[in-house]
Amino acid sequence: MNDYKVKFGKRLQEIRKTRKLTQLMLAEKVEVDAKYISRIESGISSPSFEMITKFASALEVQPELLFRFPESEKKEDLIKGINQKLEKTDLANLKMISKLIDDLII
Repeated sequence: MNDYKVKFGKRLQEIRKTRKLTQLMLAEKVEVDAKYISRIESGISSPSFEMITKFASALEVQPELLFRFPESEKKEDLIKGINQKLEKTDLANLKMISKLIDDLII
């Protein structure tokens, strides 16, 4: 089995679950059979570029996020991504995030 198919499938599943969607719910949004979603998430099948675009739209993410495999990211890339998100965050949430970081790192 192709390693990238497995990584993509796991990433799709991870994002789908964070959006609190079942395979059936995602399948309905992108107009495919739920078995197809299962085959992709298990690394058996791989989606077309058109399907990747549909997944991204249904999950409300940029398509490249589907290819961001956490175990392959470098520390610098993670910090850059976090900083980009923090720049878009309002002051109240920044304060909460700062407290969470303090609690985690201490």
